[in-house]
Amino acid sequence: MPTQSEPAPRGEWAARTTDTSKRSVFGNYRAEGAPASGSTCPEVAPQRAGPETGAPLQSAIDLAMARSFIHRFLAKAYEDPMPETWRWLTQAQTIYSLRAANVFAGQSLLRSAEALISALQPAGFDSFLNAYLAAFGHAARGSCPLNEIEYGDIKADPLFQPHRLADLAAFYRAFGLEVAEDAGERQDHICLELEFMCVLAAKEAYAHEHQVDADQLAQCRDAQKKFLREHLGRWTPAFARRLAAATNEPALRALAEFTRAFVESECVRFGVNPGSEELSLRPVDEAADRACDSCGINNLPPGALAAEAAT
Repeated sequence: MPTQSEPAPRGEWAARTTDTSKRSVFGNYRAEGAPASGSTCPEVAPQRAGPETGAPLQSAIDLAMARSFIHRFLAKAYEDPMPETWRWLTQAQTIYSLRAANVFAGQSLLRSAEALISALQPAGFDSFLNAYLAAFGHAARGSCPLNEIEYGDIKADPLFQPHRLADLAAFYRAFGLEVAEDAGERQDHICLELEFMCVLAAKEAYAHEHQVDADQLAQCRDAQKKFLREHLGRWTPAFARRLAAATNEPALRALAEFTRAFVESECVRFGVNPGSEELSLRPVDEAADRACDSCGINNLPPGALAAEAAT
């Protein structure tokens, strides 16, 4: 299936935009059907999409595009807060699109969506920024890290973390995606994982509309199922629970609750068991920390050697 500059599907979820250079954390992907800060948000008719199995073609397209939009919305919400991003998150068109996506099966997901919509106020940027910095700071490791490999079995193999990163890179490469040089995050950052699901859902919509080979459509849906099972759906429930407990700021707390509810609903949609909300953080390697302190180099990427970083 095409990777770059895929035409956005027609129909209720067709994007009618004026900006054709929307940035993605995947540098070689142009998200023409997915909004970004500074772009014109898709105009959406408030229509409930039907189920995948046996659904009319247009309903299947609409549902895939709605899911793509929500993944993209969440990816933007977890980026380092910027005024322009906040304006996009809180503007009327974006809120309308979020509400009109209407993929909210179940009262819990619907309630969390409405709570988030109510909490996203244009004047709330400073409050959100302060809460974001308090929760995440400037380091990868805190009370609720934004990176997948910080969550896992404390007795896991020492190669757990590099294997996870390698598997994520393989997922991205399999669909011809390259992390942008200015992304500034590891492959396991929640923004990259959410945007990857945005891309896969957009590809599914494209495949439905253009009636591509059934094997390619199955491959796209299978990739979403595997990615949820092995990555995004495995650790996000624990991350969101930690974040909700770590902040009282209305928008950030509502974002955490909606993230947990939506990702769990995605797992249900694909027949995947979501990860445990009690998933532990992996212990900090104190020996590695002492080594870093002794050489004066901090925040090395996983697997990096201090001697290599110093050269």
